[in-house]
Amino acid sequence: MKKYLLILISAIFIISIFAEKTLNIFKPDLSISNIYLSSIDTLKFSNNNTQLDVYMKDKSVVNVLVSSVDSMTFTDSVSKTLPVVSTLAVTSISYTTALSGYTISSLGGTSILEKGICWSTTANPVTSDNKIVSSTVTSTSSLNLTGLNAGSIIYIRAFATNAGGTAYGNQVTFSTLSYTLPVVETTSASYNYSTNKATCVGKVSSNGGCGTLLERGVCWSTTKNPTIIDSKYPNGFSIGSFYAFMSNLNLNSTYYVRAYATNCIGTAYGAQLVVKPLMGNVTYTMGFDSLTYPEPYRLIKIAVDSACLYYNRYTTFSHNIWIAYSPGVPTAEASYHGQVAFGSNTTYMWVGTAMHEFAHYFGSGTTTVWQGKLVSNVWQGSVAAALLLSATGETLKGDSQHFWPYGINYKSEITALGGQTAQENGLALHAKLAKAMIVDDCRLPVSW
Repeated sequence: MKKYLLILISAIFIISIFAEKTLNIFKPDLSISNIYLSSIDTLKFSNNNTQLDVYMKDKSVVNVLVSSVDSMTFTDSVSKTLPVVSTLAVTSISYTTALSGYTISSLGGTSILEKGICWSTTANPVTSDNKIVSSTVTSTSSLNLTGLNAGSIIYIRAFATNAGGTAYGNQVTFSTLSYTLPVVETTSASYNYSTNKATCVGKVSSNGGCGTLLERGVCWSTTKNPTIIDSKYPNGFSIGSFYAFMSNLNLNSTYYVRAYATNCIGTAYGAQLVVKPLMGNVTYTMGFDSLTYPEPYRLIKIAVDSACLYYNRYTTFSHNIWIAYSPGVPTAEASYHGQVAFGSNTTYMWVGTAMHEFAHYFGSGTTTVWQGKLVSNVWQGSVAAALLLSATGETLKGDSQHFWPYGINYKSEITALGGQTAQENGLALHAKLAKAMIVDDCRLPVSW
């Protein structure tokens, strides 16, 4: 009750002594009621003394909650004094956002009409540039600054506007983060002969700050360093791992593939991987010591590497072959699904001999079903016979262990063909015939 009486006595005193002055009622919500004392008729408390009713001479009533009164002053007239405002430090700086705020230490002469932060990429920003307006009714508040320019120097000032105009706080300068290209890697790429597709795995670990990616996927070409203007398979818009597929591939071509990701800055690529659409997956394990037999190891490995290349390119066989070195073997030998062994004679440590023994390993001359396709030394299988006839016009022949021509029973079967290209075509035809005889004609399994 003392507060109410104090307010009433103070107001009556002001009215009686300073009748030509202005009563200024300051409130915590940053508003000020400016009332000319000469226009006041009477003052009364109502609502159980919780409200001060100011009856005006024009018959209007100004109702003021006692609890909302912060202080009262009087002036000669309504003051045009500007607010006093300061800018808070900037934190949580990102690409297009940051956190700052304001503190209003004085309302000035009239109510605060608007307050907040204004910003620009040039110094001394004003409210006609860019501004973030606060809706709070407190004298201090934090504000999320949005819509900033990434990678820029930003100038900000707090502001507060009353009837007298707009006051600005101290200028604070900071730099937003810069966008970068995505960070992308090409994890793997493996070819599947049955679907004639390569399954690729990529991973985007950073979007560069741009938010959702515009696109991600893999791109490929028969030339190095493919880009998205070549063949591509897009898949998704987020960071993380993803799958993509290379399709419509040509057998025996070499493809280069890279994962890619595009954001607001541009397109980034992962490391380049190589995909070779081979039909087979013939591998080997060297079953002897390179330190004990360094030269045989070197020559045999070269021969077997080349043999795997031809068999993977032109057959559908898939198996790991054990490679042995047995000095007592006169040339080389192989058993059905057993092993391939080379003797000490280096003449036979070459690709042709390795391919000849691969054919035995997969069933050529080492299975009864294969041997049953030979009648009077002429191959009776239609697929392999037609293949050779179409390629060279010759008849495919053989005995219980070997076939000819292109069985590479002798090195001269290849070396006598001519230059390098002719010899390579001869080795390729050997692999095609081995596959046709074993898989297409004899119906032996493709892989084990």
